[in-house]
Parts: sequence; C-alpha cells; structure tokens
Amino acid sequence: MRKSLLVVLMVLFALAAVGCGGRNTAFGVVDMQRIESESQVFKDVKEDVMKKAATAQEEVMKEMEGKPQDEAQKIMENKSAEMQMIQSEAQNKLKASFEAATNKVAADKKLGAILVKDAVPQGGIDVTDDVLKNMQ
Repeated sequence: MRKSLLVVLMVLFALAAVGCGGRNTAFGVVDMQRIESESQVFKDVKEDVMKKAATAQEEVMKEMEGKPQDEAQKIMENKSAEMQMIQSEAQNKLKASFEAATNKVAADKKLGAILVKDAVPQGGIDVTDDVLKNMQ
C-alpha cells in the first residue's frame, strides 16, 4: 500500500514537472532594440525625461548662482535626487506599458512566454510588431 502510494505520488510530481496540464510550450520573442526605437510610448517618455532634465539643469544653475560651495552642493544633491525620481517613474511607466502589451500578446497568441530576442539563440515566434501595437 505504501509503495503504490509512493509510486502514484512520484507519477503526479513527474507530470506536474513536465507540465501535462495543457501548458503551451510555444514562446514568443521580442526585439528590444526595435521596441526602444519604434515605440511611441518609449519616445514620449524619453522626450519628457529630457525636457525635465533640461529644466532641472537650468534651475540648478539659477539657484547655485552666487551661493557658497556648501549650499551649491546641497542644491545639486536635491536636484539629482529629483531627477532620479523622475527617471524611476519613467522606467516604471515603460515597464508597465511593456508588461501589459506582452501579457496581452501572450494571451492572444496563446504563448507560454515572451522572451527577449537577443537571449534566444533560435526559435520562438517574433511578436515585436504585436507588442509595439499594444504598448500604451
């Protein structure tokens, strides 16, 4: 009895490990260089960050004018921290847009995963165009 229970458990674990639950082994690949160069979301976020950086630089120059070294250093540190927050928010926005697009494409095309094309030596379905269309 104990031996048959052990065999049944081993078979169940093996089936779970192999994925007999109907999982699809097809996977997509996405060209990140194209996403960065062609995605309107990516272009808009990059432009926004560049504008905010230029504005921050102008503000720093004005605020530092005529200030002693220690005050100028504090101003610079504050603006640097502000720019890091802006960049972090931009990265989060891009990540959310990309993840939503890849999740939708994976579901629509019934793909088990979407991987970065450069990390896959061969195989996979190129879904770059679909991801570009779905990024918002």
